[in-house]
Amino acid sequence: MSSLPAAALPGAMDPEFDDVVAPEDLMALERRYAEESHRGAPSRRCRFEYAWGLLRSRYNSDVRKGVAMFRELMADGAPEEQRDCVYYLAVGNYRLKEYEQALKYVGALLQAEPGNTQGLRLQQLVRARMHRGEPHCAPLRPIGTRSDP
Repeated sequence: MSSLPAAALPGAMDPEFDDVVAPEDLMALERRYAEESHRGAPSRRCRFEYAWGLLRSRYNSDVRKGVAMFRELMADGAPEEQRDCVYYLAVGNYRLKEYEQALKYVGALLQAEPGNTQGLRLQQLVRARMHRGEPHCAPLRPIGTRSDP
């Protein structure tokens, strides 16, 4: 058994940041969001919970939608709500493998709350993924070079 944390092992997943929401749970959140939208504007809590569910989806398009919703929530939220939004923006960008963006958000969180254990764990995980060279986009080759050795 290794003494390394799971996040440091190649290909390992961290349950707090990599878990996927059950499809039926996401559908329930989406139904509630649609019902509240039909009656007018969905409540802030409903929007937050739906955005959280989208971040936990296995589909990048859902995660992107969740990130966009957290940006909207952050723009008009109270300071304590903004802190939660910043954290979930970091998680969403991590899940999208947009590690530099994730570090930006987690850095903002840790600047406000240097001892935030969730933020510190996420920062460590993102840096480990970046160090392992998990690309956030395909590497570019200089024009005119061959791809084979």
